[in-house]
Amino acid sequence: MTLTLEDILDVARQKTSGLPDPETDSWREGLEILLRDHAAANRVTERGWQTLRGRYVDCLTTRMAVDEFHRANPAVTASRIERPVFILGMPRTGTTMLSYLLETDPANRSLLRWEAYNIVPPAAPGTLRTDPRCIAEKAKDEMILKHAAKVAAAHFEPGDGPTECVHLVAQDFRSLMLAVTNTTPTYHDWILFTDMASAFEHRKRAMQVLQTTNPGRWVMKMPSDSLFIRQLFKTFPDARVIWTHRDPYAAFASSFNMRAGSRPFSEIDENREYMKQRFPLQLGLHLSRPLEVAAERPDDIYHLYYSDMVADPLGQVRKIYDWLGDEWTPQAEAGMQGWLDENPQNKHGKHSYSLEDWGWSKSDIEPYFSDYLRVHPVAR
Repeated sequence: MTLTLEDILDVARQKTSGLPDPETDSWREGLEILLRDHAAANRVTERGWQTLRGRYVDCLTTRMAVDEFHRANPAVTASRIERPVFILGMPRTGTTMLSYLLETDPANRSLLRWEAYNIVPPAAPGTLRTDPRCIAEKAKDEMILKHAAKVAAAHFEPGDGPTECVHLVAQDFRSLMLAVTNTTPTYHDWILFTDMASAFEHRKRAMQVLQTTNPGRWVMKMPSDSLFIRQLFKTFPDARVIWTHRDPYAAFASSFNMRAGSRPFSEIDENREYMKQRFPLQLGLHLSRPLEVAAERPDDIYHLYYSDMVADPLGQVRKIYDWLGDEWTPQAEAGMQGWLDENPQNKHGKHSYSLEDWGWSKSDIEPYFSDYLRVHPVAR
C-alpha cells in the first residue's frame, strides 16, 4: 500500500463535508517529504499505513476546521495570547511533571490531549473535562495502559491531561513527533532546520479558538520548542520560558528507550540504527539552541533543575510563581498537592534505561553536551 498527498486531501475533504482546503499551502512541503520517505523505505506495514493515513488526515481536517472558524469569526484572529508560558528542554527532563502541576491551577490554561484534534468547536465554558469528546478520549486510556504498558511506564497522558504542542504544529506537517515515531530520515533532518513560522502561526490560531470559551493564561509544553526557540519568541513576543535541566546523559538514555518503544508502523527493526544515526544531533540541538537564546534574553527564561523539582516540587513551583509575578493561591497549592498525591513516581511502572543498552559510553556522546555542561554542570 502507498499513500499520496491527494489521497489524504480527498479523505480530509470528505470528513469535513466539503470545507475549503487550508488557507495556505505551507503544510504541503512537510507531508510530501514524509510520503517520499515512507515510499523510499518501503517498510511500513498495512496496519501502519492505515494508522499513518488516519494521523495525516486528522492533521489536515483539524487545520481546515481551524481556518474555517477564523473565517467565520474574524475577531478571533485579532485576539491576544497574553504572557503565555512555555515549558521546554531536552526530553525526559521533567517537562511533563511541571506541566501537570501548573495545569491544576484554575488560573492557568493548558492544551488537553482530547482537544488536540478536536479544536472546533471549542468546548462550552466550564466543560473541558465533561465534553463528550473528552469522555470518549478518556475511554481509550484503559486500553493504552493494558496494551502499551512499557510505553505508559515511560510516559502516559490521560485523555483529559495536558499534552504537547507537537500535535498543533503537526497540523502544518512541521513537527518532530512525525519524525520520532517512524523512520523518516529526510524529514527528520529537514525539521531541524526548516522555517517554523507557518507552524507556529497555526499553533497560535488554534490557541485563539480554544480560549474563546475557556480562557486563562496559557501554559504550554513542548520539549522541541528548544529547537525552535527563536521562532517561539517571534510568534509570542511576551512569552516566558521555563527551561528544565537534567543530567543530559540520563535524559539521553531515557529518551532513546522511550522512543524505541513507541514506533508501531513497521515490522523490520531498523529503528535502532535510524535513531542512533540521527537522534544524538537532534538532542544536542535541544540544548545548544536555547543556550544561545538564554544568553541573549536572560530575563525571559527561568532555569528549573530536575533534581530540585523531584526533591521539592511545590517549593520549586512557588519560586516560578514569584518569577512570573503570579499570585500563589490556596487553590493552586491544593490542586498541585492533590496531583502529587495521586501520581507518585513510577505509578504506571518503572522505566529502566541505560546508555550501555545502546552500545554507548558517556565519552561517545559528550561532544554533543560539552558547551551546555560548562554552563549547567548537571551531569553526575
